[in-house]
Amino acid sequence: MYIMKKSLTFVGSLFLLGTMASFFVFHTIAGDRGILAQPELERKILIAEEQLALLEKHQSHLHHRISLMQNDAIDADMLAETARAELGLYSPNDVIVSIDMSELKF
Repeated sequence: MYIMKKSLTFVGSLFLLGTMASFFVFHTIAGDRGILAQPELERKILIAEEQLALLEKHQSHLHHRISLMQNDAIDADMLAETARAELGLYSPNDVIVSIDMSELKF
C-alpha cells in the first residue's frame, strides 16, 4: 500500500512536471511573443519606427516655426501668415479664394 501510494505520488508529480513543461514549450513557440510571432513583431517595429521618423520630422518643423515666432526674432511673414490663418485678419489688398473641399472629386 505504501509503495503504491509513493508510486502514484511520483507519477502525479511527473505528470504535473510534464504538463508544466509542455505549457512553457508551447508558449515559447506559438505564444504572443513566441518564435512564430517574431516576423509579425518585427513588422510592427518597422511600422512604429517609420511613424516615429515622421513624428520627429513634424516636431522639428514645429520647433522651427516656433523659433521664427520668438520675441527676439519675429519673422514678419510668419506673423502675417499666423494672423491670417488663426485670427482671420486680412489686409484690404488681399484676395481671398474660397474652395469647397467637399465638391472636389479626385
